[in-house]
Amino acid sequence: MDTVLKSVAAYGKKAKWKYIEMREWPEIPDQPVSMDYFGHSLDLTRPEDVIFRHFRESTRRNIKKAEKEGVSTNISTSSEALEQFCRMNLLTRKKHGLPPQPERFFRKVQEHVISKGLGNIALASYKGCTIAGSVFFHFGNKAIFKYGAFDKTYQHLRASNLVLWEGIRWHQKNGYSNMSFGRTELQNKGLRQFKAGWGAVERKINYYRYDLRTDAFVRGEQKISGFHNIIFSHMPDPLLKLSGELLYRHMG
Repeated sequence: MDTVLKSVAAYGKKAKWKYIEMREWPEIPDQPVSMDYFGHSLDLTRPEDVIFRHFRESTRRNIKKAEKEGVSTNISTSSEALEQFCRMNLLTRKKHGLPPQPERFFRKVQEHVISKGLGNIALASYKGCTIAGSVFFHFGNKAIFKYGAFDKTYQHLRASNLVLWEGIRWHQKNGYSNMSFGRTELQNKGLRQFKAGWGAVERKINYYRYDLRTDAFVRGEQKISGFHNIIFSHMPDPLLKLSGELLYRHMG
């Protein structure tokens, strides 16, 4: 690992990088961790009914409620499906006080990931209206639940639970062995609880940051909320979309 780091650092200095960030890197003795998170992953090698049985009781209940209310789902790889997701993603990011990803970002996702057979979109509909969606990536035998969004007007139908379950079922049936739920900040207890409700196994993820100006490992700063969240949550939609275009590369 020392050899790898020295080689990358030499290249980075020539390229005028400021730092190198190493994610899920093996523990480095006597060096500070820059940031740490929890990761969650779900074993898909088990039968579908076994996976479902290991969900938290409230998660199973929400899935059944959506089905009982007549929410329908479908799995798609079309650009139209991704456009529907983007519409709801704006609403969801606003709810959390965050700028949405730019539309061109998702166009690139469609072009370079989904259209290449490396991802799909699960959408939920109710009475002809798309009300929730999840975006999944997959490579080899592993999958990741990458993005989720919903229309809060229909939140009582629990469609978000149903589309995530449909995505899990699709990947299990198509031979994927594992689904990652991504990283979670240590302080975000609500998100940790949500992921644990799907029977996902939790593990610690360490990030290390090597500052190329000082040739030293440095600590980072984690903030999951602040005054900026209040500002974004009250922005008109057109202004929020513009904020995403300008700021997402810096604070996504």
